[in-house]
Amino acid sequence: MSDPSPAPTGANPPEPESRPAAVRIREMPLARRAVFAGFATLVVLGAAFYIWWGMAFGVWIDNGVYAVFITLVLFGLAGMWLVLPEPPSRPSTTA
Repeated sequence: MSDPSPAPTGANPPEPESRPAAVRIREMPLARRAVFAGFATLVVLGAAFYIWWGMAFGVWIDNGVYAVFITLVLFGLAGMWLVLPEPPSRPSTTA
């Protein structure tokens, strides 16, 4: 029997950025996954700190709490982005 849907010839493989992020993270070496998890922990700690502080002291609007929260979350997100195996590439310009 023949295959009812043959693969098109000359088809391009999927771009690395088109794969889901979970697949790209799972394919990273163990050391990079550990660093990625460490940066993800900073994001979780930032959110947990903000919620804990608000519930413990009843203060949800405070510049000091915002400073700690934003620092933890932004360092976490920036680190996670930098550790990704295929960071977004700059489009090439040919003249």
